Amino acid sequence: MKRWMIGIAVVGALGVGWWLISPLFLDKVVNEAPVSSPSGSNMKEQEENTMKETDSSSPEEITNDTIKVNELVGTFHGADENHDAKGKVSISEKNIRLENFEVTNGPDLYVYLVEAGKETKEGISLGELKGNIGNQNYEIPGGHSVSSGMEIVIWCKQFNVDFGRAELGKAI
Repeated sequence: MKRWMIGIAVVGALGVGWWLISPLFLDKVVNEAPVSSPSGSNMKEQEENTMKETDSSSPEEITNDTIKVNELVGTFHGADENHDAKGKVSISEKNIRLENFEVTNGPDLYVYLVEAGKETKEGISLGELKGNIGNQNYEIPGGHSVSSGMEIVIWCKQFNVDFGRAELGKAI
């Protein structure tokens, strides 16, 4: 009877151990298309249309106020020597887009929008990280605005550890 109980405990411990460690060895790749704008065109189409307008011979000047393809952008970097992150983030209207994104995998990873000077857990959760590699989209919850200086943070809820972050600034 005791051997049976010990066997169950060992199998349970191995299962929990695998659940905690396996994300370090397994990658989840996501490749979502850019979110369409209300007019039905995506960011790339808007950029192409803008380029066509600027290439035309019309004297009308196009300013940053009329072009809002990527209002805010940032570049990911790892939170420390054990957690690496890279890729680009762009904010357009009410959507956050991670492109060419890659972060050290881990359990219970979430995407947070955090005001400068605040802890990640005080920020706004955008949901669970869809994958540790690839292109992905997140919607900014209604009633929340994004401004320059805020950060997009990849956070492990289970261990209260930041994996990566990108500070947002005006697109140039």
